[in-house]
Amino acid sequence: MTALRNPLKSNLAEGRLQVGLWCSLGSAVVTEVLAGAGYDWLLVDGEHSPNDLLSIIEQHRAASAYETEVVVRMRSHDPDAVKQFMDSGIRSFLFPFVQTAEQAQALVRATRYPPHGIRGYSVSQRANRYGRVKGYHPLAHEECFVAVQIESGVAAQAAADIATIEGVDAVFIGPSDLSADLGALGNPHDDGVQQTIRSVLELGRDGRTVTGVLAPLEEDARRYIDWGARFVAVGSDLGLLTRHGDALAARFRALDIARPASA
Repeated sequence: MTALRNPLKSNLAEGRLQVGLWCSLGSAVVTEVLAGAGYDWLLVDGEHSPNDLLSIIEQHRAASAYETEVVVRMRSHDPDAVKQFMDSGIRSFLFPFVQTAEQAQALVRATRYPPHGIRGYSVSQRANRYGRVKGYHPLAHEECFVAVQIESGVAAQAAADIATIEGVDAVFIGPSDLSADLGALGNPHDDGVQQTIRSVLELGRDGRTVTGVLAPLEEDARRYIDWGARFVAVGSDLGLLTRHGDALAARFRALDIARPASA
């Protein structure tokens, strides 16, 4: 048995647009439903959502029947946590709040076995199908996808340097935290924030750098793609549920049909 190819990593390396969705509800059923919708990738959020290792494994397992890559946003830069998630079968990561090229390099090393990194060696785990994938260990890094989040002005200024680190597959804008850091809390459409976002996303036009962004509004997503983004999240499970749930309720509440008077 051989290791499966990571289509997200290879498609982005070839410059293809990869559209994804945020999964923050902690439900394997919801993630499975969305995996069948045709997104290139689903991000299971381990930072701001009620997910832990076991719930993420269940969502990864549920999505594995479909041709969508599961990306996990880690809650921290802890290399021991990275090791545990990788042993559990996760191979695509988004790391939050990366400020420097040095931090990015350390995160890449956490995903690599020696001599290229510090990942601890386990003979048999879910990642290598419990020892059945032959040659997994020396080649695991080839299918590992590492994206880092740009969430501050400092990080935006360092984004070009961060993107040059070998093993960093994408730099990804977090508009909410970036806007807060730039003094526009809750307003990612502030002119200064948009200018900063554009400066990072346009790095993707050089043919070597992959840039991405979370853009739950369609008009934002289309603009960011025009600016150079290719790794784009266009919504979330929570957003779909609340938006469509609220809209459906509002349409029927608007009927305002009174109950018939009692005889």
